Amino acid sequence: MNGIKSDFVFLGAALLGSLFLVSGLGASAVMALLGYAGMPIQEVLLRHELNAARAVLAQQGLGSLALFLLPGAVMLQRWSVQAAHEVDSESPPLPRPQWSVAKTLIAWSILPALLPFLEWATGTWADLLRSTNWAVEAVARAEDQASLVDRVLFLPHWLDQLLAVLVFVVIAGVGEELFFRGALQRMLRPRWGWYSVIASAVLFAGVHFDVLHLPFLITAGLLLAWLYERSGRLWVPVGAHVLHNAVTYLEAQRAGPGSYAGVQAEPWSWVVAATLLAAVALLAALRRR
Repeated sequence: MNGIKSDFVFLGAALLGSLFLVSGLGASAVMALLGYAGMPIQEVLLRHELNAARAVLAQQGLGSLALFLLPGAVMLQRWSVQAAHEVDSESPPLPRPQWSVAKTLIAWSILPALLPFLEWATGTWADLLRSTNWAVEAVARAEDQASLVDRVLFLPHWLDQLLAVLVFVVIAGVGEELFFRGALQRMLRPRWGWYSVIASAVLFAGVHFDVLHLPFLITAGLLLAWLYERSGRLWVPVGAHVLHNAVTYLEAQRAGPGSYAGVQAEPWSWVVAATLLAAVALLAALRRR
């Protein structure tokens, strides 16, 4: 138990240090570069020029670096050093069953196959929330947050779009997996066993503070955590997460402005049913292998 406490203290220290260096010093430098030196981000959000949206995009990337990617990477490095020096740890790597290219392709296909069903479930959930009085404020906050994301997805210059791909596809996907699966799930597993999968997914969904996309976040979190547990290899959920983010980014670009923020219920269709069955079949195939 002392090892787990030590790991959590170390992770907390890494998180605080990362927030200070990246979100503090780094964010100040970016704001100054874009012409908003000393201005709180809340004020920048009220502005409509392109540089304001670029500042928001940069802050999003820095936040993902500070909160997830760097602390997760530092934690993995700590365990790597312990293993090199044969130091006992209560957070050993997950068991590593035999793994193949075919298993990887199946694992990475499940979440994209689930997307039509998850979009239907998310839209249905959002409409249900909008019809209830207790969720009005939470829905309004989530819609404001979604509108903010929507705002930075469609900046005009190709360099802006390249930065958006880096932030939303790569940094978010890799960073969240390093933190929630590579660090938290691995730390919780010796004490909680399979419950660490649920804990990782719940924390993953909760940290997004997005009640509108809750079905999407919980399902994705459970699947990614299960892929890590099933494979024993962190790069499996990392690849699945990055691929999922790339698919959803391209879908948002195809749909155009307003597509991310405008969460609406879609009618049940044969496409939703067929892709859901395909996802279940892929999941069953991976379990049998």
